Amino acid sequence: MFEPINPKVFKGCFRRWVELIVEAPGAQVIPIDGKTLKGSYDRQQGKSALHLVSAWSSEHRLVLGQVKQDDKSME
Repeated sequence: MFEPINPKVFKGCFRRWVELIVEAPGAQVIPIDGKTLKGSYDRQQGKSALHLVSAWSSEHRLVLGQVKQDDKSME
């Protein structure tokens, strides 16, 4: 279902949608959280679990961004 979607077009539409729901550029708390995804490791290929750091808008209940980390050092 998502394969035919052009990532650049989707990114533009998503940004415009986010700009519509964020009314005023006031101060708000942006929690930053690191997580290790359970079961995302692959022992047979020697790959460790996936580590993600996320920024979250509590007010809008929206993930603002996620970055994959090589290990838990950035948490």
